[in-house]
Amino acid sequence: MKVTVKDKEIFQTIDPNVLGEHLETNGWQKIALVYENTWIWHKKNDVGQIFEIKQPVRQEFDAPHLIAEAFKTLEVVENRSQLDILSDLITALPNVAISGWINKVDEAESAAKITLMGFVVGKLRKIYLELNGSDCQLALKAYETRSPVTCFGDLIKENDGFVLNNPRDFALLTEAELIK
Repeated sequence: MKVTVKDKEIFQTIDPNVLGEHLETNGWQKIALVYENTWIWHKKNDVGQIFEIKQPVRQEFDAPHLIAEAFKTLEVVENRSQLDILSDLITALPNVAISGWINKVDEAESAAKITLMGFVVGKLRKIYLELNGSDCQLALKAYETRSPVTCFGDLIKENDGFVLNNPRDFALLTEAELIK
């Protein structure tokens, strides 16, 4: 099943430079810069058909539209769902809910650095966050009992995982909440 992404706000979170890096890595050829704000990329498939993607130079008013169009083309060329492509290109998600299991806790005096295995746009990823006070104690309990947790925050991609900044509403998930 292929999933189509239609949320304009999601496309606003895609860094145009990350899209450009993806295109370059996957064999696209940079053809021209139009009006100093849009790169034109081309790629031929096995039967000689040429595909085109317009990559915005920076995140401006028409960038989400151009990125949405790029996703439609990438879906065809890469034969992958837009959701799968999004999970590769996402660099930040503000005010997002994350659920998962804690697989590492590094305690300090008043805080704990947590490594959480959770789903980001449909893929299991490492998510790093720091908790204080009662949230820290709850995280330790969840780690010891292998209980799933949930938390809200601002997700930023860094190196091999994600960092959840401004974590809030940290809580244990019940079995009923997992089934939803």
